[in-house]
Amino acid sequence: MSKLFSEIESVIFDFDGVVADTGRDIVASVQATQRQYNIPELDYDTIMSYVGHGAKYLIDCSMKQLSREKCDEALVWYKEYYKNHPCDKTVLYDGFKNVAAQLSERGIKMSIVSNKPEAITLLVVEKLGIAQYFTKIIGPESVTRMKPDPEGLVLCLKAMKADPAKSIMVGDSYTDIQAGKSAGMNTCAILYGYGDKEKLKAENADYSASATNEIINF
Repeated sequence: MSKLFSEIESVIFDFDGVVADTGRDIVASVQATQRQYNIPELDYDTIMSYVGHGAKYLIDCSMKQLSREKCDEALVWYKEYYKNHPCDKTVLYDGFKNVAAQLSERGIKMSIVSNKPEAITLLVVEKLGIAQYFTKIIGPESVTRMKPDPEGLVLCLKAMKADPAKSIMVGDSYTDIQAGKSAGMNTCAILYGYGDKEKLKAENADYSASATNEIINF
């Protein structure tokens, strides 16, 4: 265990692209929504470029041909479809469960703050068998402002009774790093995730990890 984690008392993780490889189920759900609304299907990379800013942004960008009213309707349809297909192809990143177990053994508390719909995140975490590791899981529905605003992180820190200066935000997007810094936390950039790598690196996180095991090897 690194010197950093000998001093850390809590970790907040982003979810998609950090804890689990969820991309194929997200894309399949968007494509199913496009078929439902007779919109030409976009490819994997294009859809994934819209991930990380919440489901509304994802559907708005993926279905630009629709009116505002129809887009809102499609968003509801997408969430329901995804909720029924949350783990068809989703898997934990190799080694993450071991990382979570090691942190837990050290008494380090963990939470998740994601811009993904909260109900779906809760469902996926449960299905992947890691729910026991997290004190709190927060999505957009539990805050008034999503990341990069630190609101969700602050709620988790309070729930874990953790000092921000002894906590670290782990994420694959520039929004995660900005939120972590705004909350007064240490930050770790996940380089194996979905986020824009150039924007992520431009935030100058305190640490970086190219694989899950590196999260505890600083």
